[in-house]
Amino acid sequence: MEFYEYLQQKHLLNKRERKLKEISIDQYINRLENMRRDGIYNEEIQIDARLEQKVQERYKDWKTYIKTIDHYLSSRNY
Repeated sequence: MEFYEYLQQKHLLNKRERKLKEISIDQYINRLENMRRDGIYNEEIQIDARLEQKVQERYKDWKTYIKTIDHYLSSRNY
C-alpha cells in the first residue's frame, strides 16, 4: 500500500488511530520527502538510535518526524 493510501485508511486498519485530514496527510508526505532529500532517511527498515539522532539534530520538533517514519514503516507492511 502506498504511503498516501495508508495515511488515508490507517484509522480503518487500527481502531486506535484517528482519521487524518487531507492537510495532515500532505504534511506527512512533505516531511518524508524532506528527510529523503536531506539524506536523513534512506529507506531504513527500522528506527534505530542513529536515525533518531540524525532527526533530533536536524529538526526542532523531531518527534513529529520520528512519527512520520514510524507511519511510513507501518505502511510498508500493508
